Amino acid sequence: MEKPAAVLAVGGVIYRYDQRGKLNILLIKKLGGYWTLPKGKLISGESEYDALTREIAEETGLTGEIGSPIRVVSYDIIKKGKVFRKQVTYYLIQMTGGTLQLNETEQIIKARWFAPQAARRRLRRGRLRVILRRACWLLGVPIV
Repeated sequence: MEKPAAVLAVGGVIYRYDQRGKLNILLIKKLGGYWTLPKGKLISGESEYDALTREIAEETGLTGEIGSPIRVVSYDIIKKGKVFRKQVTYYLIQMTGGTLQLNETEQIIKARWFAPQAARRRLRRGRLRVILRRACWLLGVPIV
């Protein structure tokens, strides 16, 4: 059996602290999709950091300080009848600026800050819950 073509991507757990010092996590929702973490494909020759900075700005309008890698996940996707192996490296990203805005081109219809437990409840995919759990642990705010 032929090995699926690889698609490399990066994503982030974007976080901030509110006025009370409580951790907030940003989730986005695309048209026809579920709440998720921002992510996107690398352009040929682009570094993970450059791709992540570009994707975060495109999808959310925010800027941030890229921190530790959280986890690499791999899964199969089907595009135009062809199987691809998608590999996404997720990073911690502390929001440093910008204004949260929806990007119609990216088909993002909602973006919202959530407390960690509320964010976990909204994420349907188990692999994203694991990433969120690990990110919160790294930030010293463990969630179940």
